[in-house]
Amino acid sequence: MKAVRVGQFGVGHLEVSEVADPSPGQGEVLITVEAATVNPADFAVVTGAVAARLPWGAARPYTPGWDLVGRVVEAGESVDPSVVGSRVLGFSLWFESLRGTQASLVALPIGNIVTVADDVPSAQLTTVGLNGLTAWRGLADLKLAEGESLVITGAVGGVGGFAVELAAARGFTVIGVVREGGKQDVLNLGAAAAVSADSAELAEAVRAVVPGGADALLDTASIAGPALAGVRDGGKYVTVTQLPTPERGIDVFRSGGRMDAPALTAMAGMASSGRLHTPVARTFGIDDARAAYMAFAERTRRGRIVLSFPRT
Repeated sequence: MKAVRVGQFGVGHLEVSEVADPSPGQGEVLITVEAATVNPADFAVVTGAVAARLPWGAARPYTPGWDLVGRVVEAGESVDPSVVGSRVLGFSLWFESLRGTQASLVALPIGNIVTVADDVPSAQLTTVGLNGLTAWRGLADLKLAEGESLVITGAVGGVGGFAVELAAARGFTVIGVVREGGKQDVLNLGAAAAVSADSAELAEAVRAVVPGGADALLDTASIAGPALAGVRDGGKYVTVTQLPTPERGIDVFRSGGRMDAPALTAMAGMASSGRLHTPVARTFGIDDARAAYMAFAERTRRGRIVLSFPRT
C-alpha cells in the first residue's frame, strides 16, 4: 500500500512510499481509505514542531493522519463480519497510537469508526474527524446552558467553523472572532455577531456586543490574553492551543479531540442535512502529498486541504 511517511522533519523531506499492508488485529477492522484531512496537528508532526511531545521511544518514519473516510474490507477477530463493505468515518488518536490515516489501507479499532451514508463526498466528510471532535469536546467541556453567550476565536477555521455551527445549533449566543474579511462568513454559519480579530481592542469589541463580558470563550486561534479580557468575571475559557494566565476568577482549561462515536454520528448526520458545512479548499492525490502540505503551509485558503486515494 501507499503511505505518507515522515523520515526527516520538514515538508521538503515528506515522502510517499510503498509499505506492507496492515492486518486488522483483534477488535479491529481494515479500511481502504478514500480521503484523509491534512490537519494542523499533522503539519506540526511533519515539521517537527511537536517532536518533544511524541511518545518515548517512538521511531521514525511516521505516517501522519487523524481521520479518514473509507470502506471496511476486512474484519479482525471478534468483530461482526457484517461490517465489511460499510462506508465509515474513522478517527485515530495519533499522539497515543502513532497509527496514521494518510495511507491507502488503515487498521483501526472497531470503536474508532462509525458507519455513514453515501451522500456527502469523502473529501468533505473526512474533515469532520479531528476538527469536528475537537469543537464538540470543547463545547461539551464548557457546559453552557441555552442562551448563554460564547465567543469563538478563529471562527471560520477548521475547528472554529464547526464550533460556531454546533454552538448555534445548541442555542448559544455566538460571537465569532475573525479577520475583517470573514465577518459575513461567520454570520452565515449562525453567529449572532462577528468582531474583528484585527482590532487592538478585541475585548472592548466583544463587550460592546455582550455588556459585562461573555459567559465563555472557546479559543481555537491562540489569541489568549486579549480574548480573555472579553470574558466576564467568573466565566469560562477553554482553549485547544495555549493556556493564558487565569484572572478574575475565570475557569481556564485546555480541551482536545477524543473519539466520541455518538458525536461523529451526529455530525455526519448534520453534514448530510446541510446543517454542518464541510468546506474543502483543495484536494490532492496521495502521490502529491508534499504539494498538499505545501498548500497547507500557505494558510491563504478558506477550507481544508484533503488527500484523496484512488479506489481499488
